[in-house]
Amino acid sequence: MIEWSSFLIVAVATWVSAIVVITLFSSAVRMRAVHVDLAAEGQSKPLLRLGYWAVFGVCSIVVLVGVYLIVPALHGA
Repeated sequence: MIEWSSFLIVAVATWVSAIVVITLFSSAVRMRAVHVDLAAEGQSKPLLRLGYWAVFGVCSIVVLVGVYLIVPALHGA
């Protein structure tokens, strides 16, 4: 028998995590595009560069945690 409450929890967690990863990645890409445009105009902003790399880093961490949770061999479950 299917446990619908567990199924719903997994479905909601999947949607939320997908939205978080997509939002983080697209924000970092947009920040990088703004930085490249400003650099082309001669108005380089080092804080913006640090910002988009930080957001890329957070996105990578979120993805790696998801892989860690999915692959049982990584955490001994």
